[in-house]
Amino acid sequence: MGSFVRVLGRQKRRSVGGTLGREALALALLVAGGHAWGQTAPVPPLERATTLVQSREFEQAAAVLRDFLSLQPANREAKELLAFALESLGDLEGERQVRSALAAEFPADTRIQADYGRVLERSGEEGGALRAYRRARELNAHGPVPELDAAIERMRGRTALEVGTPLAVMTDPDAAASCFEAGAAIPLGSRHHLTLLGTHYAAEARTQLSATTASDLLAVSLVRRHGAGASWTVGPRLHLVSPRGGAGRDLGLGAAIAGRATFGPSLEAEGKAEVATPWHEAPLAILHGGRTTAAEGHLYFHPFSQRLLLQAGARRRRLSILAEDSYSTRRSEAWQSLWIVGADVVLWRKRGAALRGEMLDEALIAPATLSSAMTLAYRHYDVTTRTTPEFAARIGFVPRGSVDEASVVTTVASSRGHLGLELSAGLARDSARQARVWRAGGALLWAPKPATRFALRYEEATEIATGLLGRRRAGGLSFHVDL
Repeated sequence: MGSFVRVLGRQKRRSVGGTLGREALALALLVAGGHAWGQTAPVPPLERATTLVQSREFEQAAAVLRDFLSLQPANREAKELLAFALESLGDLEGERQVRSALAAEFPADTRIQADYGRVLERSGEEGGALRAYRRARELNAHGPVPELDAAIERMRGRTALEVGTPLAVMTDPDAAASCFEAGAAIPLGSRHHLTLLGTHYAAEARTQLSATTASDLLAVSLVRRHGAGASWTVGPRLHLVSPRGGAGRDLGLGAAIAGRATFGPSLEAEGKAEVATPWHEAPLAILHGGRTTAAEGHLYFHPFSQRLLLQAGARRRRLSILAEDSYSTRRSEAWQSLWIVGADVVLWRKRGAALRGEMLDEALIAPATLSSAMTLAYRHYDVTTRTTPEFAARIGFVPRGSVDEASVVTTVASSRGHLGLELSAGLARDSARQARVWRAGGALLWAPKPATRFALRYEEATEIATGLLGRRRAGGLSFHVDL
């Protein structure tokens, strides 16, 4: 479900300043039409291109306009109409070249500078977009423009140093754990940022009060964002597990890499691989010093409209925990495979209603957005787990699960974007065990300023989707600020 929200957030950002774009087209068509009517013999290529754009034949319109501009390279109306046609085709680089030339040729035109900022934003050039938006606002002689102000606020958030400090607590039938993180996302020019994240976990057994474990993680990630929502992340992970008393400390050096790519307007893919990273999806896993080495991939397809998303994915991972003998360097292991297919349908959404500010997720990797919408989702996943006897004696997994889940997520943002609310619930049936499971959760977000955000979260589930048995509760508070 979170993947679909991110996909929607990216699609929404690709159409930044949609009203400005429509106004640009309207003005271009009006000027072109006025030019045609003002001539005793209207210019056929412009008239034909205008008709093609109105008929949404953007590829043909672009070809006609390019031919016309080869003969009359200084025609402004043709350039603006060509930029709109290329934008409609999704030709980001072509549109950028045309709008860049227009911005250089007409430096005092507010609309042209704002349109140039839009294409730079969609290209991932946040610094350049911020300068173009500021230039457009300086040139505007008619007072504040809400869309320009919002765009400037958005770009400020994406180019600022961001600091996050999440705090979380979790319980399951066998253990309880707390987690504190402190991190920073440091901009490294356009499209790049470096994330430094330190995490401290503390877990305690609920049945054996003497059993406690501390787990510390230092993660460094280089993040690169491309146009049209593509990105990649890579970096090392240093993980230290310290059982009570300090005996048998276990130090692991690992790494993680992830990426997302788009293939046309309707298909996206993402993949992730990690080696020797902490396994912390449940307090019991933290208590036993869990680590994972995994590879996974997902395909997302949104045909017809942005209201439907289809997905398929798979994951294979190796899990390990500390040996029962605290002085042994050998780890007990388990292997798990997960296959998943699903569909998400947006039942309702309110355009323009979104939480203010541009913040990253708790890992300080990807943008975290919240807008008013209701999404219904279906998931089917099959999971199989194979464990060693030593592993199974300490952590119990379902050997096989075949689960069908229906869930709903509702998010609401206040009209001014200061408050956000997220509610989710899911009900599932595992046909392999004839068992029913459920989950529910919510989050309250407060953004008193565009550069500040607080989040309070709670979630409860009767069973983890990967087959780890027992009811789990998790709650957390986080604070993010742009400096």
